[in-house]
Amino acid sequence: MKKLVYFLLLSILITLGTSCSTDPENEDNNSLGGDTEITLGEVGNTGYTVVEMNGQYTRLEGIEITENNNGVVNIHIDTDLSSVPELSDVSDLVSAVYPAFQDANGKLVTDLKYKITSEGIQDFNNIDGKAHTLVKYDASVGDTYTLELSNGNKLVRKVIAKSSTDDFQWGFLLIKTVTVEQNALVPGIQKYIFRANHNFGLVNVEALMEDGSTVGLYVYPYNY
Repeated sequence: MKKLVYFLLLSILITLGTSCSTDPENEDNNSLGGDTEITLGEVGNTGYTVVEMNGQYTRLEGIEITENNNGVVNIHIDTDLSSVPELSDVSDLVSAVYPAFQDANGKLVTDLKYKITSEGIQDFNNIDGKAHTLVKYDASVGDTYTLELSNGNKLVRKVIAKSSTDDFQWGFLLIKTVTVEQNALVPGIQKYIFRANHNFGLVNVEALMEDGSTVGLYVYPYNY
């Protein structure tokens, strides 16, 4: 399970494009408009994540926006997994398999590229560096965002729910969310579920395992 937490922290957020090919109902051109001058995407904005595993919650600091070019932001992640006993095996796995993601002190260090606007969120963290829509806040259930990669595979994200009331627990708040499902990238995982809110951005990522278990990751920006 600890190994799967690592994949949640990296494979989901970095969204490496190695998924199986599917036939979506429709395809989106992955364009994203909206206001790019919003607090959520401001340089210097920081945040933290909370990993939920087997009913236990682990808080990880170390997320900061370091660049913003017309809404396209660089998110720098710098967090010490080895300092958390529950995640010590994850730190060892990163060191052995993905040493480029660790600094000399063993901390998880990487940069992610997203577009954050008042309309929604895109990421560019696939193998081709292409824009791929993660969510549009005005989406309808059934909307599909598809990205065909140079290796012939497809990443498919589909809106499966949209709140009409404040029904999702996020910290001490109940908020409305748009829920997006994505095909799995890692063997042993059925699928990923993303939840986003028009004020707070991406608020939750969940991996549904083939054995029926789940691992969740909550995202909390300090400014929004």
